Amino acid sequence: MTRLTSLNPWLAAVAVALCVQFPAQAAQERFTLNIPGVSDDRLFTSAAASDAQGCGGKNLSPALSWNSGPTGTLSYAIVMHDPDGQKGQGSDHWIHYGIKAATRQIPAGVGAKSALEGVGGTNSKGTTGYVGPCPPVGDSAHHYIIQIYALDLAPDALPAGLTRAQLLEKIKGHVLRNSSVVRRYHR
Repeated sequence: MTRLTSLNPWLAAVAVALCVQFPAQAAQERFTLNIPGVSDDRLFTSAAASDAQGCGGKNLSPALSWNSGPTGTLSYAIVMHDPDGQKGQGSDHWIHYGIKAATRQIPAGVGAKSALEGVGGTNSKGTTGYVGPCPPVGDSAHHYIIQIYALDLAPDALPAGLTRAQLLEKIKGHVLRNSSVVRRYHR
């Protein structure tokens, strides 16, 4: 920078301005989903597993947190999908949308409760709310992709009960950004 300053003070000022503005702008544009305290591609604890007979869990949805969506975000949608489930056909464990733009976190365990803001979509079990992992005994670890979508749709824009496929169809052209985390589980 010293050499730039001595050669052309104006060029040095532009270089400094660019260095200051771009990192801040890039940080604003990042949209990141996290499970607090857990790095990506880790095993779910047994608490997250389904509480169905033999699954060994408590059916507690994971805590989720994210930073602010991009300008224009009016709501968020969350989908948890197991591409390994149902013998490779895929299984949807959690579909929830209409989450207000000001929301930045969902506490652990509220995915199966009606207290969660927004509306529940229909999972592969035909119910609304979170259904924890329960892969067949002996299968290799299944992958659970938890994805959040920042949408330009008002929280009340979509009807309750949409399946994952229906939700993805309805939000086409309305996704401003998305982010995901991956968890695994086996028995």
